[in-house]
Amino acid sequence: MPGNHYEATIDIGTENIVLLVADKEDDGHFRIIGHNISPSEGVKKGSLISIDSLSRVINKLIDKTFESFNLDFDRVRVNISDTHLSCTDGKGKVSINETVTSKDLDSVLESAMAMSTPTNKEKLHIIKKKFTINEFEVVDDPIDMEAEVLESKVHIVTVSSSSIRNIERCLEQCDIKLDKIILNSIAKSQAVLSQEDSDNGVCLVDIGAGVTSYSVFHEEGIVRSGIITMGGDDVTQDIANAFDTSLEEAKRLKENYGVAKSSALKEDKFINFTHNKEEHHLSSLELSEVIEGAYRDIFELLKNELKHHNLDRILKSGFVLCGGAAEINSIEELVRDFFSKRVKMGKIQRLRLSGLEAVLTDYRYAGAIGLLLHEGDLNKAEYVESIIKKGVIGKLKKVIVGNF
Repeated sequence: MPGNHYEATIDIGTENIVLLVADKEDDGHFRIIGHNISPSEGVKKGSLISIDSLSRVINKLIDKTFESFNLDFDRVRVNISDTHLSCTDGKGKVSINETVTSKDLDSVLESAMAMSTPTNKEKLHIIKKKFTINEFEVVDDPIDMEAEVLESKVHIVTVSSSSIRNIERCLEQCDIKLDKIILNSIAKSQAVLSQEDSDNGVCLVDIGAGVTSYSVFHEEGIVRSGIITMGGDDVTQDIANAFDTSLEEAKRLKENYGVAKSSALKEDKFINFTHNKEEHHLSSLELSEVIEGAYRDIFELLKNELKHHNLDRILKSGFVLCGGAAEINSIEELVRDFFSKRVKMGKIQRLRLSGLEAVLTDYRYAGAIGLLLHEGDLNKAEYVESIIKKGVIGKLKKVIVGNF
């Protein structure tokens, strides 16, 4: 069937919908061969509010991609930003008779995953973490090791069933199959985080138009994910309120003159803007102070989340920023000052990517690229290869590969 060797992803955002197509080679390398972006419709605060509107946008993107690149595909991966998401670590523990077998591995993971969920929620991700032998020795692959007790952890992410069903119905209207739904911040992490950042402790912050998503990683892998229901649109709204102007004009002021940290301004200038079709002036310093206040509101909520879950002290690598609303002058300085931590802008990691340079250097494609790279387990590749060689049953392989 045409298009079977292609991998396609759709990044559903509040401001833009992004479609990406890549050719996957036998070694797992992706060559990006097609792309398109369209203004978003049917999405508010990261959530789908109109299936018909979003499906029309997606259908147009599919048609444009076929016309521009002569590419056809039959299934896609998509992201989700669910304000009702929750996450927890499931723990399993089994007794071992001399050495760890594949059956023991299956049992301890089954035990770790045995967490009930409310009727209105579903498990979206079950991500393997490391194993512990005899309560103190942490290992990646315990097969054939001597042990009395084997313990495991899995990171479980749940989202609302209605959010999943809405995405499924939308793709049905587009006559395209769903490959996988992936949490937005987890997908982004695959695109922009290095293994060193993750191991040392890092918080990935994706500041989108409607919401701000975050995920924290440390040593064993992912620790926590969450969503703050504020983003770039809230910054725009604060500007509009402060200077009594339209949202369109406020967005122009933010994008053309915006500075996230007012003390970073080299000089104060007057800026022209329109209100009720009349020309007015405002101070660039006043504008930056409004913008800084709006971003500080977002970061205050993030700081409270991190402190509440005792995560603020493990971030040796600090913060990595991504998303459209992070593309504002001096945002790194503001975050560094606010959290007293390292901070840098996320850049797309190219170890498994090649192809269109315009895509690889454009922050707007980070989410779609992350969807391509996602494997369901942050350290899955070596682990699956190892345990399959040792005869782990197919059911376990399915769990680790990420068919949730």
